[in-house]
Amino acid sequence: MSRRKAELFNLSFLDLLTSALGAVIFLFIITPKGGAPAAKVQQAAVYIDTTDMKIFGGLADSLRHKRVGDTLFAVLVDYKDMPEEAKPQAYIPSVRQQVPEKVTSPPERSSKPEPKNPEPAKADNAKDVKKPETPKQNPETKEPAPEPRTYKGDAPSVPCKVSFEISWRSAEDNVDLFVCKGGDCVYGGRKKDNNIGQWDSGKSRNRLFGNDLRTNQEAVRQFDDIIPGEYKLYAQFKESDKNRSKVIINGLIYTNSGQNREQGDSFTTSLTQGSPRVLLGTVILQENGSFKLVKP
Repeated sequence: MSRRKAELFNLSFLDLLTSALGAVIFLFIITPKGGAPAAKVQQAAVYIDTTDMKIFGGLADSLRHKRVGDTLFAVLVDYKDMPEEAKPQAYIPSVRQQVPEKVTSPPERSSKPEPKNPEPAKADNAKDVKKPETPKQNPETKEPAPEPRTYKGDAPSVPCKVSFEISWRSAEDNVDLFVCKGGDCVYGGRKKDNNIGQWDSGKSRNRLFGNDLRTNQEAVRQFDDIIPGEYKLYAQFKESDKNRSKVIINGLIYTNSGQNREQGDSFTTSLTQGSPRVLLGTVILQENGSFKLVKP
């Protein structure tokens, strides 16, 4: 039997099977799971609404059939820090020092009766002497109490009992109003508190396209009853589409206790963009609608 000659392309079936298995393993390792490379165009976009604290996003058709465990390639395009509420310091009234009252002991009573001075006997012929009449003093006329100051300007656009509101010139500037009482605040991120009131500005958001439809005013109002207490008003100039560095705001404190008894006071101040919250004033509100505005 003659010996076979060694040739370069003399491969057996086992060699072919081993080569094919190695190629399959190599392709399985280098090919991404899912059988398609990473997309070069944007396939998903996520938007966060900081006003309502909700997440919206658009998903491409190519991602709707993904399963758990699939590999996705994500790129962060842009982000902004979410605003955080700065907890204001609670107002602590000063403690008054109590001065002890002076204790007086009652006078001692003696068991012996006090001697009475004998009245002098009147003479028979003595005439009765009339005492001079004391002039009657006219009762003091009390001055009438001053009437509470009435508000003659424009009333708020929404009928209410109490309104803390600010306004500025252009809706292209984003200004936030904070009304705080006892450590709690009402603003755009926390729109209602039973002890403070309800936030309102006409600000809404188009959820389909993500457009921010802002107005040039914000307010916190009380509709059912007047809630007495001490309120602190803050404002913050966050951003401007026209890159303005300052904005002038007009404020109004308004109350209506019923029977057309309206009271109000206005103020004006300026805010700088990017600065923290600015204290606009402290309002001490009474149950009858009268108030006192203490400006900083």
